[in-house]
Formats: sequence, structure tokens, C-alpha cells
Amino acid sequence: IRRKYKGPVTTDHYGRRVPKSAHGSINLTEYSSSSKEIIRAVLELYDQIVNPDLLIRRITIATNHVLEEDKVEQQKKEASTWQQMDLFTDYEQLERQEEEKEEEKKKERKVQEALLDIKKKYGKNAIIKGVNLEEGATGISRNRQIGGHRE
Repeated sequence: IRRKYKGPVTTDHYGRRVPKSAHGSINLTEYSSSSKEIIRAVLELYDQIVNPDLLIRRITIATNHVLEEDKVEQQKKEASTWQQMDLFTDYEQLERQEEEKEEEKKKERKVQEALLDIKKKYGKNAIIKGVNLEEGATGISRNRQIGGHRE
């Protein structure tokens, strides 16, 4: 890997020469609690900044400009936007697409709420992803920990 890598190098706190860490940020187009939109944005950023030749030790994700849902709805109502119309745009089709997106978001929201209700009632390991059953996966064991500590 060292012979292949030609990018920037820094020195870690042990004095070793290591590839410079990848950093980046990405913005969503609007406030959203949709896991599909968030995952899409994270994967897009990942593809932009990560060198595929290097191994990954840690990924840190942070969020900012977080709002409660009722405040987002209030902002949408207050900030109604005006649009210049033209003869070449099918506005009915655009409206249908927007309604379909809203329905999809409502559907995803109901699924998220159902998952949270099941996990609250039966425990965090009641519903897990298939990847957590693979060898070396830590999801199930981490769900059993209390405050990040072993039982």
C-alpha cells in the first residue's frame, strides 16, 4: 500500500509517517430526517474524499443546524418561494413528483417509527441488519453494552 500511495503524508503522535486524513463536509438540500437522503449524502461525500487504495481506521460523522420537526414545518410555511413560470415546463408533472416525494417521506417516517417502537418494546437487538450477523460484526454486542461498557 505504501508503494502505491502518492498523496500527502503527515506524522502521527508516535512519529510515524502516515497518509493525511481525509476530511470533508456536505450539505443536504433541505432539512430532513430521511435516512435515505442522509445515507445518499454520506456515500457521495465518502466517494469524493476517500482514497480507495488506503485502509480505513475510523469514520466520524457530525451534524449541525439541527432543528425540531415542528420548527422545520413552520419555516417552510413562512418561507414560501416564488417562481418565474415558463411555457416549456409541465408544472402539473412537477407537482405530482413533489407529492410522490412527500408520500415516500411519510412512508419512510412510519417505518422508522415502527422500528423504534419495536426496539423500545423488545430491546435494541429485536431488529438488526443482516450485516450484524457476519463474522467480526460488533453491532449486537455493542447494543448489549450499557453506556459503552461491557455488562
